[in-house]
Amino acid sequence: MNLLFTRDLKAELADLEQVFKHSLLPWWDNINNYVGKLKDDLTWTILPSVVMSIYQYTGHSRQLSIAMSSIFRNSYLAHRVHALVKDDEEGQQYDQDLQFNILIGDYISGRVLKGLVETKTDHLLNDFAEMTAEINQGMVIKHKLNGSFIQIVETTRVPLYVTAFLTAAKLAGYDAECCEIYRQMGYHLGMSIELGQDPVFHQQAHDHFHKCEQLFLKTNNKRNVSNSSLEKAIRELHDHFFSMEESAVV
Repeated sequence: MNLLFTRDLKAELADLEQVFKHSLLPWWDNINNYVGKLKDDLTWTILPSVVMSIYQYTGHSRQLSIAMSSIFRNSYLAHRVHALVKDDEEGQQYDQDLQFNILIGDYISGRVLKGLVETKTDHLLNDFAEMTAEINQGMVIKHKLNGSFIQIVETTRVPLYVTAFLTAAKLAGYDAECCEIYRQMGYHLGMSIELGQDPVFHQQAHDHFHKCEQLFLKTNNKRNVSNSSLEKAIRELHDHFFSMEESAVV
């Protein structure tokens, strides 16, 4: 998916790559093997841009927006690496690969905490802990409880978007009611992006897009920010999935 709104973030995304790699030293060469396997993962591709968009929209500095994008990227990477560890029923081999996956996943998780400390946002640790717990619960739903595709998406990927929007609002000093609106916006945007990847769920994706747009308009009526990267992202993603549905109907 080629997203035009990311052109506005081209310089920031380039800097993110440097910050992200630096955050994983001295193990970058080993970790890069895992990163390479995520090149076709839409969540991996789009999440940093979404994080930057919401952090910029809520008035945070360029430096913090990039740093938080790296932190969320590390959070997702740690989850994906840990997900490589199976259980006995799935034929897990107790070998060096297992040990390495566990150690690398734990190492990346530790870099998330380090990033929060370095950006002086470690008071958000509880939000990240809740996000991780929900994702882990989602893995149980996926592998043990035979959850539906929507349930799996909602619990294993969408929490990243939810937490990004919620923490951006909290750091901006918004009150509890406003933070809840941003949390919901992140939820609906995350659901729309993740469900929109599968044509079977395009209608559900559109429903979430519309709810996200309504929440954005509600917040933007107060802030009156025009042509932001967040607004462009919501509009472009909506148009992308709408055109896909129209093509399918034709």
